[in-house]
Amino acid sequence: MKPFHGISRIGRRKAAAAGGIAVAALAVVATAAPASAATAPSTSPTVSHKYYGNPANIPPCRSGHACAIVAYGRGYYVFDFYRYGSYSLSHWSGRGGLTNAQTGGAAVRVYDARGRQIDCLRAARITYEMDWNPAWKIRLTANGC
Repeated sequence: MKPFHGISRIGRRKAAAAGGIAVAALAVVATAAPASAATAPSTSPTVSHKYYGNPANIPPCRSGHACAIVAYGRGYYVFDFYRYGSYSLSHWSGRGGLTNAQTGGAAVRVYDARGRQIDCLRAARITYEMDWNPAWKIRLTANGC
């Protein structure tokens, strides 16, 4: 599997070994933004998300889900995507991570502002480093990469 365009793969972290999103990977993946960060990241339509001040408290991405980590302030927002469809991203910037823990060949696709696919992540429970600056949309689909 190739990493997302313009970024490097952190490493293979299988669910059995790492339980999804690996805390060790977070230290490498995301550098928190200054405490004065303005607007919190969000999606439309909205998905379940939670702020974590300590990356050690971030739970693994659940089977059947895709999870995105977005640096904010001195911590991280974790977005939990479950339903197929397209999600617009607002105020996502900097570095973070993306894990596709979906099953059955489902994919997560990331698009830029012009609607061009940046790349596609197949279901494999691998956490990839992500530069959220060019990302404007995430789409979960049953169709593989």
